[in-house]
Amino acid sequence: MSTKIEPFIYLSRYLRLKFYLLPLMRSHFFLIALFFALLPATSKAQLNTRDSARTAVLYSLGPAVYVPMASMANRYTPFSGVQVEALKKWQNGLLFGVAFDAFYGTSLKNAASIFDGLSNEQGNFIGVNGEWAFLNAGLSGGQLVARWGRLYPGNYNPNSGYLFLVGVGMQQTKIGIRNERGNFPQLEAPMLYGYDRLHRGPLVQILARNLHLSHNERINYSFGAVLNYALTRSVRGFNIDTGLPDTALKHDLSMGVQFIWHLPAYAKQESFYLLD
Repeated sequence: MSTKIEPFIYLSRYLRLKFYLLPLMRSHFFLIALFFALLPATSKAQLNTRDSARTAVLYSLGPAVYVPMASMANRYTPFSGVQVEALKKWQNGLLFGVAFDAFYGTSLKNAASIFDGLSNEQGNFIGVNGEWAFLNAGLSGGQLVARWGRLYPGNYNPNSGYLFLVGVGMQQTKIGIRNERGNFPQLEAPMLYGYDRLHRGPLVQILARNLHLSHNERINYSFGAVLNYALTRSVRGFNIDTGLPDTALKHDLSMGVQFIWHLPAYAKQESFYLLD
């Protein structure tokens, strides 16, 4: 009798197991099918430089040429510079970063009058042991700046266009003197401090650029203009060549043009399921 009942028992157990597992299996098959169905849509949602605004950090390096104005024009002639910059650009076009601008050049104004008391009647410098001293004087300085601004996209792609930035920081300028033979102690520290016109003070600047970030991410550059305004004061407070104190505030302005090469580091491909 029991042998006849056992098949019915197994059948009832199978039907009961199928009743509970079938909805669960259907839900898993549905999730798996949904995952594979979304894969093509996911790849299409990932952003590219040609069609979509992207988040990136722009590491930058480039030369510049400046024309001094106001108080700065009384001490220097046009000079050169080089810029190192790191800017983060968000998808909404906002940017923030830091930069260091180095100044250099044989751009000293009225050098003869500054060092006249150290040279002979012919304007030559006589060093130790009666040897000629060969001196080169020019601007040496720089500025450290925090910058922020906005990108207004153009027609090329959403990551290129007109870039406007403002910056605040500190500026320092001085007369840098290079003695080729090292045989002129009159212009070595601490005597040099009375001649170097070291000035330091807060800085504000305005920059306007045309930014180009290529579709293939290989050719990335910008060019534009910059206006610097620094309110500086002499650190030394005294000039040996004039014999007078130097304590007045200076309005050091300069205007320049820049060319900058960018190395962009893009964020992960932004999409609806990936987060930066």
